Amino acid sequence: MTRIGYTRVSSLNKNTDRQELGDIRIFEDKASGKNTDRPALKEMLAYIREGDEVVVYSIDRLARNLRDLEDIIKEVNGKGASVTFLTER
Repeated sequence: MTRIGYTRVSSLNKNTDRQELGDIRIFEDKASGKNTDRPALKEMLAYIREGDEVVVYSIDRLARNLRDLEDIIKEVNGKGASVTFLTER
């Protein structure tokens, strides 16, 4: 099992410092969450393999609305991987 991190902030002038995920491979987007057309999100979804765990600081960093969240989690789960949110557990 490989732990993979995903972080996102909404603009280039912000940083992901508060989204501490530890010493793991991290995919980082500096883009609005208004859609799922984010380069690092796409790269992470292509990278994950069966048995991997995607670690995200909080739900709002992965998806902006329930539909996007459901679609992303379905894609991750469809590859045999799981998602863990640190703040929501």
